[in-house]
Amino acid sequence: MNSKQGNIISELKRIAKKLGHSPIRREVPTLAKKCYDNFNSFNEAKELAGIEIKNKQIKTFPKRAFKLDKDLVTILAFLTADGHLYKDKKGFYFSSKDKNFLKILEKIITKKFAIKGKYIPGEGFGKSYKYLVFNKIVTLFLINSGVPAGDKMLVSFDVPNWIKKNGKFSREYLRILFYCEGSKYKQSKNTESIKINFNKSVKLEKDVIRFLNSLKAMLLKFGIDTTNTWNSKSNLRKKDRVITRLYAFKIKSSDVNKFINKIGWLK
Repeated sequence: MNSKQGNIISELKRIAKKLGHSPIRREVPTLAKKCYDNFNSFNEAKELAGIEIKNKQIKTFPKRAFKLDKDLVTILAFLTADGHLYKDKKGFYFSSKDKNFLKILEKIITKKFAIKGKYIPGEGFGKSYKYLVFNKIVTLFLINSGVPAGDKMLVSFDVPNWIKKNGKFSREYLRILFYCEGSKYKQSKNTESIKINFNKSVKLEKDVIRFLNSLKAMLLKFGIDTTNTWNSKSNLRKKDRVITRLYAFKIKSSDVNKFINKIGWLK
């Protein structure tokens, strides 16, 4: 250990004593960066300082953890719609106003990967929740399985082929995607409609059309017909001045009941 590393270890010990607990990254961002620059990780520096590591990354998993199965489809579909991967690829989160559904996802994550996350309040209008999970190995596996990495309005993605080719997986993917991004409403007194929509940068119009066409092709395999895709007027996103549009299609009215029976409506 060189003198610079020794000073970092001493500083870690001093801060841990002052705080009365093992420091976390957001409490000591400058010191954490020094640890990353001079050690393999923040946790390695804490370990050398004899400080408890509360969030040590799990590296051993159940046998079926990395199997392409229905549980993975549920996770992937929800992250594609109402979830997010962190930029550093060390974790991800699910976001919803329905905490009961997040608890279902929590059980799936625990069963499949034997890891636990945590709940925090959501952002935006109305009460919502986020379920955060930190594990880089799992996050990279999700990316390799087809979860979009980055701002989904600005990146290209499609339904993974391994899902398209399997009827059971396709049904689950559609079920979750319509739960997150779909809406069911009365078109007239005796007619119900089901619609799904996605927002995308206008520069990626071809990509979102391809994605929506993949959903339509999957639905057609269940005998469910859809309308043509349409888009809304363009919108200027305030945070980065990116021009976006909403792209949507509906289940044809004659097939709404077929959709409910064959795919399922969760709302």
